[in-house]
Amino acid sequence: MAALVATAAAPAIASAQDMAVTIALPAGPMQKSLVALANQTNVRILFESELVAGLSAPALQGRYTAREAVEKLLSNSSVSVEQIRPGVLVLRPLRMPVSAPVAVGLPPTSSDSPAAVTQSDPTLVDEIVVGSHIRGVKDSASPVVVLSREDIDQAGYASIAEALTALPQAFGGTASEDSLATGADPNGTNMMRGTGVDLRGLGADATLVLVNGKRMAGAGVYGDFADISSIPFAAVGRTEVLLDGASALYGSDAVGGVVDIRLRTDLDGGESRVSAGAATQGGYSRYLASQALGKTWAGGHVLAAYEYTRNENLHAADRAYAGNADLRVLGGTDRRSTTSAPGNILRLNAAGAYVPTYAIPANQNGVGLTAADFVAGTVNYTNQRGTYDILPQSERHSAIVSVGQDVGAVELTGDFRFAHREIDARNGASTATLVLTAANPYYVSPTGQSSERIAYSFQNEAGGVRNWGVSESLGAALGAKARLGAGWNADLSGVYAQEIGISHSTGQVNSTYLSEAAGLSADSALTSFSAARDGYFNPYVGTGYSNPKAVLDFILSGWDLSKSRNELKSVNLVFDGPLLQLPGGKLRLAVGGQLRREEVRTGGARFLSGYVQTAKVTRAFSRDVKSLFAELNAPLVGPDNALPFVERLELSLAGRIEDYDDVGSTRNPKVGVIWSPSHDLTFKATYGTSFRAPALYELNAPYSITPILVSYNGGQVASLVYTGGNPDLKPETAKSWTAGVTYTPQGAPDLTLGLNAYRTDFTNRVGSPVVLAQALTSAEYAPFRTFVSPASNAADRALVQAIMADSHASGTSAYSVDTYGAVIDLRNVNTGSLVVQGMDATIAYGTTVRGDPLDLNGSLTWLQHYKRKLTPTSTEVELAGQAGYPADLRLRVSATWTHGAAAVTVGLNHVGDTYADTGRRIHPWTTADLQARLRGRIFGVDGLSVALTVQNLFDQDPPFYDNPAGYGYDPANADPIGRIVSFQLTKAW
Repeated sequence: MAALVATAAAPAIASAQDMAVTIALPAGPMQKSLVALANQTNVRILFESELVAGLSAPALQGRYTAREAVEKLLSNSSVSVEQIRPGVLVLRPLRMPVSAPVAVGLPPTSSDSPAAVTQSDPTLVDEIVVGSHIRGVKDSASPVVVLSREDIDQAGYASIAEALTALPQAFGGTASEDSLATGADPNGTNMMRGTGVDLRGLGADATLVLVNGKRMAGAGVYGDFADISSIPFAAVGRTEVLLDGASALYGSDAVGGVVDIRLRTDLDGGESRVSAGAATQGGYSRYLASQALGKTWAGGHVLAAYEYTRNENLHAADRAYAGNADLRVLGGTDRRSTTSAPGNILRLNAAGAYVPTYAIPANQNGVGLTAADFVAGTVNYTNQRGTYDILPQSERHSAIVSVGQDVGAVELTGDFRFAHREIDARNGASTATLVLTAANPYYVSPTGQSSERIAYSFQNEAGGVRNWGVSESLGAALGAKARLGAGWNADLSGVYAQEIGISHSTGQVNSTYLSEAAGLSADSALTSFSAARDGYFNPYVGTGYSNPKAVLDFILSGWDLSKSRNELKSVNLVFDGPLLQLPGGKLRLAVGGQLRREEVRTGGARFLSGYVQTAKVTRAFSRDVKSLFAELNAPLVGPDNALPFVERLELSLAGRIEDYDDVGSTRNPKVGVIWSPSHDLTFKATYGTSFRAPALYELNAPYSITPILVSYNGGQVASLVYTGGNPDLKPETAKSWTAGVTYTPQGAPDLTLGLNAYRTDFTNRVGSPVVLAQALTSAEYAPFRTFVSPASNAADRALVQAIMADSHASGTSAYSVDTYGAVIDLRNVNTGSLVVQGMDATIAYGTTVRGDPLDLNGSLTWLQHYKRKLTPTSTEVELAGQAGYPADLRLRVSATWTHGAAAVTVGLNHVGDTYADTGRRIHPWTTADLQARLRGRIFGVDGLSVALTVQNLFDQDPPFYDNPAGYGYDPANADPIGRIVSFQLTKAW
C-alpha cells in the first residue's frame, strides 16, 4: 500500500531541480526551512530527522536552484547534499553513514524507494503519523493511503469530503448528502445531510475521523459519525487514511479504519482561491472562495484559513432517471405511489390489507360526484419523486486557526475550527389517509357506505415539504509537547468538540386541522378557521383542480423542529521514546491514556396535531470513558545486522483498555510485522481486534409505538411499530487482519506494485436491522415481526389492545383494533454480523515522454465477500456486488503529463457491475475526468495557478437500477450529477 503514497502529482520534479526559482525563506529551525523550501521548489529532500535537529537556517531571498538553496541553508553545518536522481536530494552527515532518511516536499513516489535511496523507506518530514503513537516510526505495518493537497487539486475535487468518499476503499452508505432524499438513510438519522467516511462498507460510524490526531464530535441524530464536510480544504495539508482496524491505538469506532486530516504548518504567505463549477445537464452548480494566511518563524508557525462554499440544489426532475417513479420507460417497474392526487378510496382485501379499490375521477372539481362516477378496480398514481431535491441547496462558512511555538524544550500548539452550514431542500409532498363521512358536504361513497378511507397526496396543490436546516461544528485543541531527554517526549492535550444540528420541516399536515377542515370535527374556537365560512376540504378534487388556498394553508400549517447537540471533551497524555538499542535499531515504546466525556442532547417541537405546538421531550445523555494503551516497536533486523533474505524485520505490538461507565470495558490488542527479504520486496501483515461502542442515543432513546401502513399482499397493512433505544446494548466487536506486499524492482526504481488482502469479522452489530418497507415481505425480517388477526383470534385481540394502551403508544386510534394486521419491532439490538473480505492492488510508475515527466497511478479494490447475518441463527447472505451495498470492484487510474508550467491529468473511474435482489444485472459504470492546469508566472503575475477540470467527461449517466425507492439508479454506488465543468484560480502571495 506504500504505492498509494505516490498518488501526488509529481511529474514536474524531474526538471524542477535544475530550474532557478524565486525563494523566500525567513530565518528559523532548519527542518521547517527545508519543508518550506521543498514546497517552493517542488523537489523532494531526504534526510534523517536527527541530522538537522537543533540547527538554525538563515533567511534566504533570491532566485536559486533547489540544490543551490539547500547548500546555502547548510553552508555552516556539517551536512552535505547529494543528488540521487533528478528531483530528489539527500542530505548526509559528512564522513558518516545515514540509515533512515525522511522526505520533505511532495509525498514519495515509487522511485523514492529503498533501493534508490538507502535501506529504509522515506516518508514525509511531517511523519505519516496515523497508525502509531511513536515518533520516529516512519512506516506502518497497516496499509495507509496519503492524499496530498496536490492529489485533491489535480483530481478536481471540490472538497476534502468529495476526495475521501471517492476513494475506491470508501462506500457511499447512509452518511452522504443525498442519502436522506434517495432512501439510502431509511431511518432519517442524517437529518443535516452531512458527509461521513465509510471505509470498507462497515459503516460511517465504524470509521474514526481525526483532525490533527484529535476526535471530532459526532453528527446526525445519533451523533455516530463525523461530518467531514465541515473541514475547509484551504486549511488542509494532507490526509492520511489507515485501512485497518485500529482500536488498539485509538479506541472506539476504528473498525473500518482511521482518517487523520492534518492541517497545514508550513504556509509562509498567503493563498487565495476562487472556483466555480456547473453540471452541463443543468440543475446543479457550486462555488468556492477561500483565503489562507500563514507565517513561519524560528520555532513557530500560525495558520488562519477561511472558506465559503455554496452548492445549488439538484432537483430529481432535472434527471430523467431520478425524477419519475414510473420506471417502465427505462425498462423497470411502475414505482409511483397510490397515496396520490387525485386520491384513491381504500378497502380491505381478503388478506386484511388496505388496497386502492376506487380511483377518484380525474379532470373534475370534486363537486356533485355520484356513486356511478366511480369504477371499481381503478387506481390513481402519483409520481412522488417529482418534488424531491436529490441534493439540497447548501451554504457553508468555515474557518480554522492553528498555531505552534517552541518555548525552550516545549512546543505549545493550539487549533480552533468553526463551521456554519445551512441547507434548504424540498422533500416528498405531505400525504394523509383520512376516514371521511357524510359530515363533509362533498362526501360520496361508491357503494353507499357511511364512511370511506381515502389515501390523498397534497403534491399537486402544495408541492414538496420544505426542509430547512443549520449545522454548526466547533473544535478546539490545546497541546504541549515536551522533550524530556534521552529521546523521550511527552504530549499533553485537551480537546473540546461540538456539533449542533437543527432541522425544520414546514408545510406538513396538522391532523387536528385536517379533521376540522374535512368536517370530521366541529369548528374550534381555538382557531381562526371555519369550514362553514372558509370552505371544507374536498378530497375528491381531480386533476387540474385544487382546494382553496385558505383551506390548504390551514391544513398544511403543521411543522416539525428537531435539534441535537453532540459534545466531546477529552484530556490525552502520551509518553514515547527509546527503551534500548536492538541489533536492528532502537526499541521504542509509547504509553498513554485518555479521559473522555461524551454528551448528547436532543429536543425540539412539533405542530402536527392539536391546537398548540408540542415541545419534544428534551433528552440529555452522557458517559465517561477512561482508557490506557501501550505500543511497542521493535526493529529486529536492520541495516547493521541484515541477513540473507532478511534485510529488514520489524515487529509492532499494541494494546488498549477502554472502560465505559454504561457499556463496560473492552480490551483490544494488535500485532504487526514488516519483513523485507531484499531491497525490492517488502511484506506486511497485521492482526487485531476493534470495537464500536453503541451511540448514546442508541442506548437511551425511549421506545415509542406508532401505527404505520406497511406494504403487504399488494396493499398496505396497518401495523403497530416499535422504535427506540436499548440500554442493554453491548459494544460491537471485530477481528481484522491484513497481509500485503510491495515490490519496487532495483532495475526499475520508478515502478512500485502493491497488493494487500484484508478481512474483518464484525459481530454484535447494533441497530434496527429491518427496512420498514420490506418488514412484512422479506423472509430475513421474520424474527422482527408478528402477524396478528384480532378480528378472529382472541389472543391477538388482547395483544393489540394491550399495545394500544401502552403509555408509549400514540395515534393508535387511527385504526380500529380489528384492522391491525402486524406488530413490527424496530428497536435497537445487538444481533447482526458482517464479514468483509477483499484485496487492494496499486501501481505507481514514473517515466518521461520526450523529456517531459509522465506519472501513472492506479488503485483497485476487489470486494470478495460482504456477508451479512441479521441474527445469529439467520441465513448468511452474500451482498458483495448487490445494489445498495458496496460494489465488488472499484478502480481509479490516472496519468499526469507535465510540460514546463503546464500539466494535464486524465483519470478513469470504474464501478463493476452489480445485481438487484431480483438477479437483474446492473451494468458497470465507467467515467473519465480531465484537468488542464497552468501555474507559475502567468500574464506577468507570479504565483498564479489556473485549472480547468471536467469530471465525468463523457457525461455518463448511472447504469439503470429498478430501485424500489422509485429512482432509476443505485445511489449507494453512483451519483446523479453527470458531467460537471469547473474553473479554478489560485494565487500565492
